Amino acid sequence: MIKYAITAMGLKLFSSCSIMRRLYRFLGNTYGMKKRLHGDIPSYYIDRIKRILHLCSEYNVIKDGDKILEIGTGWLHWEALTAKLFFDVEATLYDVWDNRQFDALKHYFSQLDYVLDHKIDISDAQRRRVHTIIKQILASDSLDTLYKQLGFQYVIENNGTLGKLPDQSFDVIVSGGVLEHVNRDILGTFIHDFYRVLRPGGYSIHSINIGDHLYAYDKNASPKEYLRFSDNTWKVLFENQVQYFNRVQRSEWFSLFDKAGLKIIEEDSEYSETGSFKVHKTFAHLDKADINCTLLNISHQRPTG
Repeated sequence: MIKYAITAMGLKLFSSCSIMRRLYRFLGNTYGMKKRLHGDIPSYYIDRIKRILHLCSEYNVIKDGDKILEIGTGWLHWEALTAKLFFDVEATLYDVWDNRQFDALKHYFSQLDYVLDHKIDISDAQRRRVHTIIKQILASDSLDTLYKQLGFQYVIENNGTLGKLPDQSFDVIVSGGVLEHVNRDILGTFIHDFYRVLRPGGYSIHSINIGDHLYAYDKNASPKEYLRFSDNTWKVLFENQVQYFNRVQRSEWFSLFDKAGLKIIEEDSEYSETGSFKVHKTFAHLDKADINCTLLNISHQRPTG
């Protein structure tokens, strides 16, 4: 727990003022760029491609001509770009600040030729399309050129809301590792906006990391260590703005999407043994599935009626 506490203190320091927050972003992006430029595609990125292909096979969630909204595109626009490999779609790439890393994007996609040939089962026709689009991505000299070629639009909305997006304007909303960072206070409105901007019959597909993000710095902690702490203790000692996560649990996410009017079509989540620590009474209502769930993969549909 020593590394856990020290990391929390450091992140709170970086959250203390705008200058420190900008410094954190600069350092994080600089280090992250170097790491991505010299690393392999993370396995969970490949898992997200497989999951989308599975959903397309089972439920036809993405079709040629669809308009996709990717929430929190971060460094690479991974969800929208990999969807484009298989389907002729347009995409709006929505984020709250600009973390784009074009060189890292090209480095990862340069590896996909091999990955998609050897690790993902696709048809010959899909394979030909994938390689054509990847060549197009790698030949692009800028993000603006790439967006123009692919029919993508990049949108920055600093207030972190979807209110400016038109009603019923998208066929698919997708995100990976994003919703856990949305402020808990606006989550209800945020997910209601998913329903609003989706066309009837449209799909909402999300991978939500609900594990303790501080666990990455201290493997002696539990993957759900944060369940030990009350809201007040968490806010005072551990919560920060630069790596904020909302501590919303599996059953709460189900409730939020249900209240928004979205109907679940599939859950494919991951669970970990979280250890024998005492859960704070704030979370005493949680069942074992809630406590052990660390990655929530959920897909919903806006009803047609």
